[in-house]
Amino acid sequence: MALDRQFFHLQTLYEFTAELSPLAATDKLLEAFLLMVMGTFGVSQGGVMLCDRQRREVRSASRGIPEPRQWTFDEAEKQLYRGFQATEERRLAPMSVGFVVDPQAIFPETEMGAALHTALLFMVDDSLLGLLVLGTPFAKRALAKEEQELLRGLTANCMVFLKNARAFETIQALNADLRQTNADLRQTITDLTEARHQIRVLEFAKGRLKQLIQREVERSGRFRAADMLLMVILSAVLALAFNYSSPNGIPVLPEAALQEQAPRVDVLTAHQLLTRGEAVLVDARPPELFQQKHIAEAVNIPAPLFDVIYPMKLGRTLKPEQTVLVYGRTISKRYDEDVTQRLLQRHDQVRILEGGVAAWEERGFAVAP
Repeated sequence: MALDRQFFHLQTLYEFTAELSPLAATDKLLEAFLLMVMGTFGVSQGGVMLCDRQRREVRSASRGIPEPRQWTFDEAEKQLYRGFQATEERRLAPMSVGFVVDPQAIFPETEMGAALHTALLFMVDDSLLGLLVLGTPFAKRALAKEEQELLRGLTANCMVFLKNARAFETIQALNADLRQTNADLRQTITDLTEARHQIRVLEFAKGRLKQLIQREVERSGRFRAADMLLMVILSAVLALAFNYSSPNGIPVLPEAALQEQAPRVDVLTAHQLLTRGEAVLVDARPPELFQQKHIAEAVNIPAPLFDVIYPMKLGRTLKPEQTVLVYGRTISKRYDEDVTQRLLQRHDQVRILEGGVAAWEERGFAVAP
């Protein structure tokens, strides 16, 4: 009899592995895992929840539960914490499984939607944790030690596939970002080509206008007020025609003059935020100015290359609660305002560092090189 049980367990593990091997999506893996476990142990009610702390998202699957609960990230964290406190080991290492002692007391029916018979927690890694709950088996008895080991083995196998699925999804997301970046670069090249064509047209118009003025000067011998007025009107008409015909025209007023000014922050406050890890620093100047001298912790994101550099250098690591501090302006150009307006379209907490590099260095804080 013992040999028959071992054979059954090995066959179940083999069939389970073969069932999950073709699946690469996390949701489908959870569905297949739950169905296989419920079928193996003769359970009519069950559910599985997977909490991804890195992405702050929760995925789940259930069967036989009339009104399965949709867990928020914070609710899932609380459930996992309660489960960890009730496991025999009270802690888990990566790629390990722990059974919950007295699951009915830890996860009451009012919360789970079903009376639980078995519950176990599993940890793929420090950021990916899960909870499996099962109702009462048809046999209405506790799982034997061999059955617990089988369930532990099935869950361990599933964790391997879940880890691979997350890596696959990460690669898909990176590829999607790369495709979008390539599309943006192609659009930028198209815009630059069109702008170059417009510049050639304007240079040709400029030459024609210069010839016309020279002929008029030679003919009249001197300028009249009417001639000057005519040139001003003609220049204005040409400029407006260029702006109207080209999306890359020169704006009548700078965009920054029409936009609401971003909040400012002084150097001491900014240094405190950076020291506590509550902020990141962005240098909005062109690379050549950044290389001459910049604040030691700053990331260089110039406005013309913002859509390309932001996702690679800042977008993936920036946390919602962090403040983005921007600096960088000259006498003639407010680079910090341009980048700040772009950042405000993606992030709520954006401030301009008053005084920039000069004020930072004056306070004795680190600059590079």
